[in-house]
Amino acid sequence: MSQPWWFNLSVVVFAGWWMYRFAQQLRPEPLPARRRWALALAQPFAAATRFGTFYLKADFVLTDAMRARFRPQLLHQMGLRTDASGDDARAHLAGTLEAHWFRADLHELLPTDDPRAALAFACARTAFLVRMTMLMGWVEPQLAWRVLLLNAQRAQDCFASWEDFGRAFIEGRRQWVAAFRADPFGTAFDEQALAEWLASRNRGWRSLPWPGPAAFSPVAAGSRTRERVR
Repeated sequence: MSQPWWFNLSVVVFAGWWMYRFAQQLRPEPLPARRRWALALAQPFAAATRFGTFYLKADFVLTDAMRARFRPQLLHQMGLRTDASGDDARAHLAGTLEAHWFRADLHELLPTDDPRAALAFACARTAFLVRMTMLMGWVEPQLAWRVLLLNAQRAQDCFASWEDFGRAFIEGRRQWVAAFRADPFGTAFDEQALAEWLASRNRGWRSLPWPGPAAFSPVAAGSRTRERVR
């Protein structure tokens, strides 16, 4: 005996509801707004290395192929031998990252370099390299996020918009390449590329406000609640 139409319809609706619940559970956990904004600074490098919008996912994981591909390049960027061990990388970052991250790419400028352009390039590189070393397991996440959020705060303090940051980045990368400084992650980034980034929601910058959320929200004196790094 065939089932009545309303029974078949209820089965379809019920199955669809469970499929929706299952899909929701599989959906990648989004990053908090502060962290998304901090990682969006790295998008020129993330796009060049085919990571896409890695600032959207809290559970982004490097595959073995990715680790093998980027390991020597990351070690080189850190000033280590390309055959250095993971322990070497962890020891190096433990002693230098928090103490010197804000000087990276800025302590050996040429007299002809524009410091503001160099800062934009440094902000983008710092965001990418710190995120990558965290994904490689070479630095503790709490320390890495602290640096990433402070890096985001200096970008917000020094630039007026994504367009302002992007234009400074273009000049900063030009300076970097002109001085024959190593940049294995780099790729061409010009006015046309910037215009596309600012127009496309898929690239992320258009959908993110400038300034973004403050890196750390102050807490009133005497309050028992402390701001957590999120």
